Amino acid sequence: MARQVAAASALLPAGIDPDCLVFSCAEAVPQAGITFAGADDLYASMRGRVCGRTRAVTTLFPAYAYRRPAPKRLTGPDPAGIEAVARWYGELDDTYRGGFPATLLCETRDVRLGGNVVHYREGGSLRILYETHRLSDAGMIEAIGLDRDRVDEHFGDEGVYFLLGSVGSFNYGHWLVDDLPRLEGFFAIRRLHPGREITILLPGYDPQMDEVRRRMIALTLGRDTRWRAVFYDRSQVYALPHLYFATPCSQEPFGASPQAVAAVRRRLLGRTRFARAEMALRTMGAPERGRRLFVDRAGSRGRTLVNRPEVVAALERRGFEVIDPEQFSPRQQIVRFARARVVVGLAGAAMTNTIFCPPGAKILTVVPDSGWSDPFFWNLASVCGQPYSALFGRWSEREDVAARRDFSVAVPDLEAALDAL
Repeated sequence: MARQVAAASALLPAGIDPDCLVFSCAEAVPQAGITFAGADDLYASMRGRVCGRTRAVTTLFPAYAYRRPAPKRLTGPDPAGIEAVARWYGELDDTYRGGFPATLLCETRDVRLGGNVVHYREGGSLRILYETHRLSDAGMIEAIGLDRDRVDEHFGDEGVYFLLGSVGSFNYGHWLVDDLPRLEGFFAIRRLHPGREITILLPGYDPQMDEVRRRMIALTLGRDTRWRAVFYDRSQVYALPHLYFATPCSQEPFGASPQAVAAVRRRLLGRTRFARAEMALRTMGAPERGRRLFVDRAGSRGRTLVNRPEVVAALERRGFEVIDPEQFSPRQQIVRFARARVVVGLAGAAMTNTIFCPPGAKILTVVPDSGWSDPFFWNLASVCGQPYSALFGRWSEREDVAARRDFSVAVPDLEAALDAL
C-alpha cells in the first residue's frame, strides 16, 4: 500500500502530501471506487479521514455506470496505430464501465480557497478536501497558501457562496462537461435561500472565456437574477465562513455522468426553444440547411489543417455548412448544433457542443494522428447515444508540441469516412 500511495504522491504538486487529503463528508466515503489508476489504495489510506466541517446537502446526480460502444469506424493512414487505438478504447471500457460516484452538493465552513484547492487547518495540520478536485487532474492543481494559514481576502459572513470550477475551467469543452452540470446545485441552494443573492465563485482565466462562462450561467439560470459571478484571482487565498460546492460529475477522459450531461442539455435546450423555433421558420424553404456541420478551428489555436481548402471543398460538395463556433454566442452555438444530424469536426473544445445534437446524430472527429488518441469525444458520444467515428491524419513537423501541431488528412480517406456514416 505504501508503494501505491507513494505513486499517488508523485502525481500531486509540491506541498500536497496524500496524508493531507480528507474525504469532504461521510457520504463520500462509501462511494470511493475505481476512478483513477492506483486510487484504491489511496482511498483505503484516507478512509478514516473525514472532514467534520462539511455536510452533504443533497444528491445532484446519482452514481453511474455505462458501456461505450466501439467506434463505428476508425480511418487513417496508419493501420497499426489505429488498431492500437481501438484496442485501448476497449480496455478503457472494460476497466471504467462502472463505479463512478454520485455528485453531491456539500456545504462546508471556515475554509480557505487558494488556486483551485479548498483547504483548512485543524490542530495545526493541513487538510485538503479531496472531492473539490479529481486525482486525474493532479498535474494541473494550483495549490496556493498551503504552507501557512495565509489569507489575502475575507468573504463576509452574510453571503451565500457557491464554488463552481475545476482545473479545466479555462477550456470550453471541460467547462461544458465538468463544470456547468454542477450549476444544478444553484437550484438546490436557491430552495434553501429564497430571495438571497448567491455569489458564484469561479477561477478567473482570460476575459473571453470568463465572459463565455458568465453568459452560459445566465442562460442556464433564466429569470433568476439574484446572483453574481465572481471570477477570483487564482494567485490569492480567500477565507470563507461557509461555502457550497458540488463534487465532480465526471472523471476525465473516460467517465462523464449521463445524468449530468442530460441536465445541461435539458436546461439549455429549454432556454433556447424560441431561438430554435425561429431558426426552423427561417429554413422552411431549405429544410436540410444546417443538418450537416463541419466544425472548423481557428488557426491561432494550433492543431489546424494544412490542407484545409481541399478538405472544406470536399465537405461542401456533400452539403456541409462550415462553421467556427468561436464566431457565435453560446446561445447561437446551441441552436446550430441542436439542428445538426451529422457533425464532422476537428478535435477540439468546440466539438463538445455535440451534446446538444439529438441522440442518434452521427459524429466524425478529425484527429491529428493515431499517436494522439484522446478518448474524450468517443466517451462523450457514448454518453449521448451518438454513433462515433474518427478520421486520423498525419502530423506536420511545423510545431513541436503535439497538442498544437498542424496536420493533414487525405481527402480520399475523408470521403470514405463520410460514405460510411
